[in-house]
Amino acid sequence: MSLVKDESTETRFVPLERAPRNVFKREVFSYKDEQFPETQGPRAGNIAKIVHWRNCFPLPIEYSVYLCDPLLRAENALLGECLLPANLSRRFCVVDDSVWAIYGEKLKAYFDERNIASKYVVLPGGEEHKNIGAVFQVLDALCDFGLHRREPILAIGGGVVLDIAGFAASLYRRGVPYIRVPTTLLAIVDASVGVKTGIDYTHTVTDEHFKNRMGAFYAPVASFLDKTFVATQDERQIINGLGEILKLALVRSAELFALLEEHAADLVRMKFQQSFVPDRVIELSVEIMLEELGPNLWEQKLERCVDYGHTFSKVLEMKCLGELCHGEAVNIDGFFCVLLSEGRGWLDSRTRNRILRVMRDCCRLPFYHPLCEDVDTMWQAVMDGIEHRDGLQRIPLIYHEIGRCTFVNDLTKDEIKVAAQKLVHIKKNLSEAQASQ
Repeated sequence: MSLVKDESTETRFVPLERAPRNVFKREVFSYKDEQFPETQGPRAGNIAKIVHWRNCFPLPIEYSVYLCDPLLRAENALLGECLLPANLSRRFCVVDDSVWAIYGEKLKAYFDERNIASKYVVLPGGEEHKNIGAVFQVLDALCDFGLHRREPILAIGGGVVLDIAGFAASLYRRGVPYIRVPTTLLAIVDASVGVKTGIDYTHTVTDEHFKNRMGAFYAPVASFLDKTFVATQDERQIINGLGEILKLALVRSAELFALLEEHAADLVRMKFQQSFVPDRVIELSVEIMLEELGPNLWEQKLERCVDYGHTFSKVLEMKCLGELCHGEAVNIDGFFCVLLSEGRGWLDSRTRNRILRVMRDCCRLPFYHPLCEDVDTMWQAVMDGIEHRDGLQRIPLIYHEIGRCTFVNDLTKDEIKVAAQKLVHIKKNLSEAQASQ
């Protein structure tokens, strides 16, 4: 079938004056169906037209990220006033159960003091609970509550609860506003900053787990970052958050890496409650994420340096569900990628050892898991990444120096095998050295 644009009809339709110029463009094409030449049947010499309208709507996205004083302090009005419709005085809150156990009464008192009626849906955190059932639980409660179209959902918790609540917000009435309040270090520097929401999916036949396989790009109206919540996290979860911060340092910021190198142990010990250094670490992490994500919110560009540590970690995390935390899996992936960079001659052994010392000794993050020795599993992670990254590997690797990265599309199974062997050798040497002390 051949199409010919029919210029004679272009001026026959004029949009209403109230319609913006870019609302649509109208084109008319005539065509002749070449499958039915003039000598054949009732469609002989068939000439007809196709009318084409192209809608061109810009989609403005604007959201605010605040690093603020203790949110539940009586004098801080952000949670009580931000985006509360003038004719309503109530809050629908989705809260992590661990947060609820510590801050539930304080949260209720905060809203009671402002005469704001509050409804709470309490969900368990943890990757194993990040599923469609949790989304349905929120949707049921929203229907019971009768949430208005412009009334925001308040999501309070770690990354799992923020993702669940954000996904539910994107679905309910085709989208209602929501506000993020991250309460873990990991969520403060990661889940709260971008526009992605999502849940894991379990195959209904094979029972295979897929991380973040369902979700949406759906921006919050605001994120309120309050590091005083980190004070009630246990040590492992604070270290878990350092996994995402260190990832950013390795590919984007030598300054951030130096801060972790010098202060990571104190940051964990003091639970980020000092002033200058923890604030600078959080601010740098948030700014890097905003700089990287801002021009590419819908990921039209799939070469993303913030994907460092996210090639092998998804498979590791899903195969070790409940055993490995997200930031731990990211760091294991990150060190394996250090070995891949070293294998290509982009890092020397001195830089590799410096990175390992910060991971292992300063941040106390794991750098090894037995699955890393399974070349087939690691290669399957690459194959899964190709599917996610639209046909190419697009693996970010450190390039010649800390704070700089490049992307590769030609990683081989042999390279993975060599890196796995080197990882085993490094672990063995460290274990022997520790045993001899």
